[in-house]
Amino acid sequence: MAVTTNSLMKSMFFGEIREDLLFPYPAMTQETVETVGMVVDSVQKFAKDHVRATEWDDKGAMPREILNYAAELGLMGLAVPEEFGGLGFKQGAYSRIFQELAGIDGALAVTLGAHQSIGYKAVLLFGSDEQKKRWLPKLASGEWVACYCLTEPGSGSDAASIKTKATLSPDGRYYTLTGNKLWITNGGIANFMTVFAKTEAVDKKTGEKTEKVTCLAVELPTEGVSVGPAEHKLGIRASWTNAIHFDNVRVPVENVVGGDGQGFKVAMGVLNHGRMGLGAGGVGGAKKIFEAAVLHANERVQFKKKIGEFGMIKEKIGRMMSNIYAAESMVYMTTSLIDRGDIDYSLESAIAKVFSSEMLWEVVDENIQIWGGLGYMKEYPYEKALRDARINRIFEGTNEILRAFVALSGMQGPGQELAGLADAIKHPLKGLGPVSDFAIRKVRQRVFGASMEKAHPSLKKEAAMIEEFAVEFATNVEVLLRRHGKSIHLMQFAQKRIADIAIDLYAMMCLVSRVTGQVQKHGVEKCDLEIALARSFFHRAGVRIRNNFVAIDRNDDELMKFIAEKAYEQGGCQFDILKD
Repeated sequence: MAVTTNSLMKSMFFGEIREDLLFPYPAMTQETVETVGMVVDSVQKFAKDHVRATEWDDKGAMPREILNYAAELGLMGLAVPEEFGGLGFKQGAYSRIFQELAGIDGALAVTLGAHQSIGYKAVLLFGSDEQKKRWLPKLASGEWVACYCLTEPGSGSDAASIKTKATLSPDGRYYTLTGNKLWITNGGIANFMTVFAKTEAVDKKTGEKTEKVTCLAVELPTEGVSVGPAEHKLGIRASWTNAIHFDNVRVPVENVVGGDGQGFKVAMGVLNHGRMGLGAGGVGGAKKIFEAAVLHANERVQFKKKIGEFGMIKEKIGRMMSNIYAAESMVYMTTSLIDRGDIDYSLESAIAKVFSSEMLWEVVDENIQIWGGLGYMKEYPYEKALRDARINRIFEGTNEILRAFVALSGMQGPGQELAGLADAIKHPLKGLGPVSDFAIRKVRQRVFGASMEKAHPSLKKEAAMIEEFAVEFATNVEVLLRRHGKSIHLMQFAQKRIADIAIDLYAMMCLVSRVTGQVQKHGVEKCDLEIALARSFFHRAGVRIRNNFVAIDRNDDELMKFIAEKAYEQGGCQFDILKD
């Protein structure tokens, strides 16, 4: 019953450290570095010449022609193969360019990301050769703009509960699509829509009818498709966000992407990829804002000293930089796993999105604190950055849902192992092998622990922390599975703790891998900052992890549940000093 999962983080749930996936830290080829560098330079010039972020935010709209300029630079088809008119970048290169775009303007980055990170990503990942030939050239050139239609008025993170339906015609030639989609980025300008709808399927064995999700590509203009008015939003105000209505829209069966009833798989596959755009965007946005924080800390004088000399400001700057470095390390470790093509990266992409979006929010918030009253004023761009950043914790799976996903998906393997073990014990002769494999692995873990041998000696203490936490993590996963069994999917307090430990462990592993690579390349004496960033992060993450381990058994969960239920019952907080 050995661990067989081809996933870095799913292996961690068994207490295994996959150094073969972790080392060496990924590096772009020199040719890719030069190519991406030229694109980044072009993006910066494009921004200087054409991007008017503050003006667009004030108006709540950007000019449509801005996408034409972006298309001229190839920014509408970054990952599309060259044979279909794109630049053919892999995920790592794509993410680095997207990082640059997000540092320029959140609304522009969201618009370009909705087009290619998710809008036509289903065609790239799951489309047939004929579909790719038919649609990708127009999408990569910018002639068409794409959007991703999943969210509905009654269906957000619960994608399986969508109400939009597609009914197959009697002759089997087309679907009739009816329903409503909500908050669709690029909905107001889209020529191509990836739409998810319920379709009816018949079980070949039983003849029973069931409903499954199917992915349909809709080309516009098409009769029956109408677009609602532009939504007025807190942030990313210049991006197009609209409701889409489908009223008996005829969609040829040739437009099914990924196969009948495979829409949920397609949607999740697209989002796993798309989250890396958000992760890289968080890094780009945070770096840009961090520069402003450092600038002000170095220039603003109070009490005859630069405010950057004060300890509380230094703590903010140090923590922000350490978290940015960790997020960047996670993003590009994950993109390398994607680019390998044979790795399960679903947990890693969710983790990178959660960490990066929360890191970005912390950075823009602390930057305003450093700027003080000036940061709160509209004449400076920082209140806009705060508003723009807020959506990232909701986009493409809320961080709460993604934490539940990380915990439950990660625990699935150990859960299956324990279930198989229980079954094996019931049949001792047949189950002797699985039982002995499990026992041997557990003994090996307890005696030898997890092993991390490829970390540089300068990071020996940090590597030892990961080894210690890996075993304790797997032990606590097993404890929770034994305690709750199949009802673990209901235990969100436990899920959050497990997810938060997993997030910190992934960040720690990525940092050790990256800093090891830097030290091996440049020497310890030239990597004092990188080592300091890693050690600082390890100190704070170690405290969080230990606290989460303790809280698995000693917590105030029942008190929180009681208080929440009373709040629901009362409709708020009804305490009033006048009524005490």
